[in-house]
Amino acid sequence: TPYTADVTDRIVRHLESAGLEVVAVGSFLEPDDHVVARITEGAVADGAAIVAGADGCEGVFVSCTSLRTFGVLADLEKRLGKPVVSSNLAFTWHLLRLAGVDDQVPGLGRLFDVGIDRGDG
Repeated sequence: TPYTADVTDRIVRHLESAGLEVVAVGSFLEPDDHVVARITEGAVADGAAIVAGADGCEGVFVSCTSLRTFGVLADLEKRLGKPVVSSNLAFTWHLLRLAGVDDQVPGLGRLFDVGIDRGDG
């Protein structure tokens, strides 16, 4: 995340309350959203790779819609050998799936290989 420790802790608690085990967390500890928007994709990828190296890590979630991630997610997944999802990627995937667009989008990682259960069948 780019967030301060207190915000990051709230996110961790939320994920854990949903049944996810959080084995590692990393943050840029940047409270200014204008600065967050200038964090490079390379820096985000490097941070995600560090977190992904934690024992027991099965996937990485990059939180914050201001972090630029689309250009590095698929390559990062290949390099790490585990799923990597960002806030923007999950949001985009969910909107498209709810709209009935089930297209695979090259370069965005394995999330776009997955459909959505609309509960209609």
